[in-house]
Amino acid sequence: MTTYLEELAAGQKVETARRVVSAADIDAFCELSGDRNPLHTDDEYARAAGFAGRIAHGLLVLSIASGLGSEEDDWAISAYLEESRRFVEPVLPGDEIHSVSEITEVRRSRSKPDRGIVTMRVETRNQRGEVVLDGADVVLVGARGSA
Repeated sequence: MTTYLEELAAGQKVETARRVVSAADIDAFCELSGDRNPLHTDDEYARAAGFAGRIAHGLLVLSIASGLGSEEDDWAISAYLEESRRFVEPVLPGDEIHSVSEITEVRRSRSKPDRGIVTMRVETRNQRGEVVLDGADVVLVGARGSA
């Protein structure tokens, strides 16, 4: 069932599925991105830098979190307009992440009146409930009758 702009309101929360970030994910992201910083590839180096071991790339965590399924997948989203994040805590291989979003604003678009703009505060958390990323997403959502 498609969810349209009219069914969304400030205060609504959406929680994603959960996923474990593996060492293989980190290795694959090193290859994909070309970012082979030793914080992501070398446990001893990462420990010397103050971490428990090698850490996942912040952008890898953001990518996984962005792709995790939720009720938001049923929204009539036309476009992702903006995404901002602060990288708060490291994610280690074996950590399980998920995101919780809260709608903070819903408004009709001035330039595209058949759609609206939805702003959400987003927190990505690990299995201990610690916030590892926080920020905001802004999406363009279709209104009823626009599909």
